[in-house]
Amino acid sequence: MGATCLRPRWMIRIVAFAAILSYGIVIVSTPKHLQRLLDAAFDISRPEDAMGGPAEYGKGRFRRRGHIHAVEGGTNRTGTSPGVRISFQLHDPDSRPLTNAFNLYVTCPLGKVMGGRKKTVPTGEYRSGELPPALLRVDNEVDLRGVPRTGRVLDFTATISTDLKLLHLGDSVMVQLSQAFDEAAGGLALGSRRKVWEAWRGHDGGTMVAPTFGGGATALWRMTALLSMSRKGRPPANSAGGGWSDKEIEALTGYSYEVEGQPHNATIGSLDVVIYRVMHGWMKSNEITHARLVEAVELCGEILGATTVVLMTIPFTNNVKTIEERRQVKEINGDIRLIARGWHARNDTSVQNVLVMEYGNYYDHLIWSNARYLGYNVSYPLRATQATFESEGENFLLDRLNDGAAWSAAIPMVCHDMESLGTERSKCNRNHLFLDGMHVCPERVAARYAAGAACLIGCAHNEKEGEGDTAKDRLLPEKEMRACEKSCNEQFMSVMPVEDSWINATLASFPGLG
Repeated sequence: MGATCLRPRWMIRIVAFAAILSYGIVIVSTPKHLQRLLDAAFDISRPEDAMGGPAEYGKGRFRRRGHIHAVEGGTNRTGTSPGVRISFQLHDPDSRPLTNAFNLYVTCPLGKVMGGRKKTVPTGEYRSGELPPALLRVDNEVDLRGVPRTGRVLDFTATISTDLKLLHLGDSVMVQLSQAFDEAAGGLALGSRRKVWEAWRGHDGGTMVAPTFGGGATALWRMTALLSMSRKGRPPANSAGGGWSDKEIEALTGYSYEVEGQPHNATIGSLDVVIYRVMHGWMKSNEITHARLVEAVELCGEILGATTVVLMTIPFTNNVKTIEERRQVKEINGDIRLIARGWHARNDTSVQNVLVMEYGNYYDHLIWSNARYLGYNVSYPLRATQATFESEGENFLLDRLNDGAAWSAAIPMVCHDMESLGTERSKCNRNHLFLDGMHVCPERVAARYAAGAACLIGCAHNEKEGEGDTAKDRLLPEKEMRACEKSCNEQFMSVMPVEDSWINATLASFPGLG
């Protein structure tokens, strides 16, 4: 029976081979292009590939997903992977923990929770560090497409290798994420991180890691509003209003650092990528307009030299105090996506690529997972549609702690159990996901941000060998980059598990290779 079924299939492939070979000889200009056609003709697809599920990569055990592939070595500075400008590895936290060495203030220490201005007064709450089981690992958990998923959820850390120059721009949450990213990129291991200026005593205002793993750089610029020429000369962070000056730009772009084996220091100069956290909270929803967002992106190119900008969508936080405010945030996020998808049609800007990091989706997945653990009747996030998040969110996200604070946190966001709430519901034992109603616990949450950022940047800057010199040179089709963007967001800005074969593999994303 099996032989009878296979014979017609192989006869079709032989005919296809002959047709493609004839076409290739006449039309195709290079052997590599011809090889791709032959590979496509003899590729045996599987059902899960068509659904965006796992597929075997090469002859190894690595299982790729979408546009994320295993690569040999690291970035092209190492000479092992030409065309790979940024790659990442995932690790078992027991063998390579995130020490959070650069974050001295906004952390989630285990044990008794301390409050007060100096965090020295016990609140009566406790943080054990335990995670809901569904946020550690899942086995054969079916997603929205009906594909069973298995692997680690938050139980991994990340390291980054890049020869690009990156900038993280945003408020205190971005500071947290940048500090973790700095460690992942080699700032601790290489001893290459420096504080360029302080926002106030002891607190990072601008920082630099140069070089990173791979020979690049990653920087932080703390800011409380979107970049705007109208804010130039105003007081800088941590003052409200998003003030900035040429002084900060010169401190970042003029930063000088030693390069191993080179007789002279290198200077940062122009940046390649800006990862932008939109500062909702510091800015009211009605201030985050289409014009302000576009101006902020354009200035990333004009004053920083960036060719790629990654815009982070706004998540649910304690700054979202009403259902109406949540709907306004949804509209802003929709505008962010529209700006990114229409950017390729612009001819009057030096920024070539605008990508979207679905950071708001990441918070939703974490909150929904924790809410299910607490007993809320909500959907498993990998099986929820956007409409599900919107409808269910209106019923439980505003269930806040009755602590009398101006910005009370949502119980399903910060609590680890319901028993400790008591009848007053004013305090609870805390989870290891969020410090409060906005800031994260980087030890658990930041690895997906780091891997997601590296993955998204690869969509614009990585390429397979022989496919051109740069994204600009080959005029990357918009749909290829968006498909890659979608793969990265679905994998990392969610609770989508990572395959066991991904741990310790060197990974990179590529447009057009789904």
